[in-house]
Formats: sequence, C-alpha cells, structure tokens
Amino acid sequence: MSAALTTPTASAGARAGLSWRSSLAVFLLMLLAAVAAWQLTPRALPGAAGAGPLPQLELAVPPVIGEWRLVPSLREQVDLAVDRDGERLISQPYDQTLLRTYQNVRGEQILLAVAYTRQQSQEVKVHRPEVCYTAVGFEVLSLDPARLGVAAAGTQPVDGMRMVARSMHHTEAVSYWIRMGGIYSQNAFDTRLHLLAEGLQGRLRDGALVRASRIVADPREAAAAYPQIERFLSEFTAALTPEVRALLLL
Repeated sequence: MSAALTTPTASAGARAGLSWRSSLAVFLLMLLAAVAAWQLTPRALPGAAGAGPLPQLELAVPPVIGEWRLVPSLREQVDLAVDRDGERLISQPYDQTLLRTYQNVRGEQILLAVAYTRQQSQEVKVHRPEVCYTAVGFEVLSLDPARLGVAAAGTQPVDGMRMVARSMHHTEAVSYWIRMGGIYSQNAFDTRLHLLAEGLQGRLRDGALVRASRIVADPREAAAAYPQIERFLSEFTAALTPEVRALLLL
C-alpha cells in the first residue's frame, strides 16, 4: 500500500523539479534577451549627431555663391521626402531642409537642395533622389556613380551620383551625394548595410543629402552641364562655415 502511495508523490516531485527548472530557463532567456536588446538599441553619437542645437541651413547658406545669386523660382523642385506614390511623407525624416534656386548673369539657373537628419535607422533615413524623382513622374534616363568634382579644404573626395531625369515638362542633369555617417552612399544596399552594422554596434548615425541640378534642353547636354553644376557645389561648400561643412561632408 505504501509503495503504491510513493509513486505518485515521486512523480509530483519530479514534475515540480522540472517545472522549476523550466521556469528558471525561461527567466534566464528573457533576461538575456532584455540585455541583448538594450545593448543593440542604437544610441546617437556625440558631435554632429549629438543633442546640441544644429546650425540653421537657411542662415548658413549665403544668397551669393560665386557668380550665382539667389532668385525667386517659379519652378517647383522635386521634394526631398516623398513616398513611391508621389505623396509627401507625413513623418518628415529630416531635421532641416533647404530648397533654393540660384542664377548667374547669363540667366542659367541651378536648383539646390540640402537636407540633414540627426539620426537615421533602417526605417527613417535619407531618401535617394532617383526614388523621389520617379515618384513624382520623372523617368530616370541614367544614373551613374561618380567621383564628383567637389573640393573643400580638409575633406575627403566626394563619391556621389550623376543622374539624368526627364518629365513631360523638362529634363534635369543632377549631381548629388549622400553622406551616411562615416561613408558616402552610392546605392541603397550600401545604406542598409552601413546602418545595420552601426545599429549592431549600438550607434545611430546622422546623414545629409546635397543635390544640385540644371535644366537641359536635351539629355545629351547633361555631360556638359555636370562640370558647371559641380563647380557651383565646390563654391557652395567653400562658402560654408566649418561647422556646417562638417554636417554635409566627410
């Protein structure tokens, strides 16, 4: 009789022991997951991406750049943050943006667009111009990586893109670069890979986009337009204070 009573008691003890071990294992796994999540949570870096006040682009970019003067523009520029349906994003990814038109004495115009974001992630990051142009009805005729003819004292060579985009109204030759943390990004894969690597190190990186374009009568004129556009960009970066230049260039 006593043997028959011992078996259920032993089984109950075994189950209790197993339940206790399972609970402990689950607790330890949850604890490890919480620690890992905390370690992998991106955190803003000090410096340009820190929490201090940013210099104002509207004030920092002068109205006269070399032979070019700021003029009112009747032509609307391609927005810096639109979705693939051409609608402006409700959640603005940038801390600051600047859209301007500059003109020289010959009546030639350059459209300048500058954007800066303090913190980027896989979900919120600098928007590539080819995506924005396509979203508002442009056809991208060419898109090529290029070492841009932009020079600024104490900065690295600028690796960017040259693009020709055509809408039903006009054609633009575009030179642009994207600074993504510590790299110049020339494609979306580079961007995601860099942000992933930084995120795994617990870092949030800042980013900037500088885009300049000229309207051309024919796509074949783009090759001749790029040197002029990039001379303007060189004069633009030279006209900035070191503090603002550090936001846009490596």
